[in-house]
Amino acid sequence: MLKSVKNPFTGVDIVTEGLVSKIVEDEDGLRIYLAFARNTPPGPVSSALAWPVQARIIRDIVEILENAGIGKFEILDDTTLQRYYPMGDE
Repeated sequence: MLKSVKNPFTGVDIVTEGLVSKIVEDEDGLRIYLAFARNTPPGPVSSALAWPVQARIIRDIVEILENAGIGKFEILDDTTLQRYYPMGDE
């Protein structure tokens, strides 16, 4: 399913591009680890430019998983472990 999510900047799917580093499924649900931090050059300008692309990718992943009926899932950064979805205490 994740191969149908395209990086809006490159047009390449996120699996082929190497942005999906790991998928874990266990009793807590599904966790998808993305390689955003290690693929974004350091600095505030790079982060500011990358965030809209990353946000689009996350929205597309959420939409595809929800439409497929995947119940509980998280999307995290594989380096910083920042949780991109769900936000807050959901």
